[in-house]
Amino acid sequence: MNIVIIHTGFAKYLVYALRKIKETNKNSNVFLISDRKYKEYSKYSVFVDINKVTKDEAILFKNKYIHLGKSNPNYEMFCMQRWIILKDFMKEYNISECFHIDSDILVFSDLDEALKPFSKYSISLAAKLALTMYIKDVNVLEEFSKYLIFKYTDEKEINKLKDMYYNTDRVNDGVAGSISDMDISREFFSNYNLPIGELSKIENNSIFDSAIVYGGPNFEMIKKGKYEIKKIFFENNIPFCNYNDGTLNTKIRFHTLHFIVWSKLYMKKLYQNKDLNFNPYCINIYREFNVFKNKIKKILK
Repeated sequence: MNIVIIHTGFAKYLVYALRKIKETNKNSNVFLISDRKYKEYSKYSVFVDINKVTKDEAILFKNKYIHLGKSNPNYEMFCMQRWIILKDFMKEYNISECFHIDSDILVFSDLDEALKPFSKYSISLAAKLALTMYIKDVNVLEEFSKYLIFKYTDEKEINKLKDMYYNTDRVNDGVAGSISDMDISREFFSNYNLPIGELSKIENNSIFDSAIVYGGPNFEMIKKGKYEIKKIFFENNIPFCNYNDGTLNTKIRFHTLHFIVWSKLYMKKLYQNKDLNFNPYCINIYREFNVFKNKIKKILK
């Protein structure tokens, strides 16, 4: 299996993601498309210079992108642009099939085996979000790339995005209300004209995680104050979570775990196959530190 991650800069959690892939998918080709060759990453992946696979369409998208939100504009733009970069990478490297994941995902299964139920689809995603993607036909990315550019170059589509932001509660929701990659991918793949594999649907009592912080009420959650996270436990180094939807009542195996937002704090612990517990106080400090860090970055600019 070809496994692709697109990430710029250095993040310690990505080291855990790459290590886990090498543990569970020893024979896979792991490509890291990035802006710099870090030795910590190079032990576990093949470096691909992002500048060499950023072609005309990706540059056009960057130039046309309009930021709608209070999050970091460069970050939101790149989260969308990367899918165009992924398309051009696959074409240039003559890769017909790959598994693309965000840099904050741990892979616990042999993907050649885990992805067999999805081999009939041109593309499979978790919750219609292009954060975990099994791509069997690069033409899907061709269409997705055209759609991204269309959304930010067509006047009617730009007005729809502005309306989505300014005329809803989003404008008051801070960073969480920003128009993001999740909005665009959900919109595109919800209306896609071919069947799409659903990686976050339970198959053979197993699943690809859309996000470790979501899952209730069917998945058993640990709740502390305003925070909650799936109650993951390990058996023979494989993560499970108890599940009950009124019909199915069993433990479900996780092929991947996705550590969005504050849950990145716990990637190391679950990388080590340790059952999860958490302290809300640590999460609050982590979030306050990130807010402070971003303010400093803005001042330095």
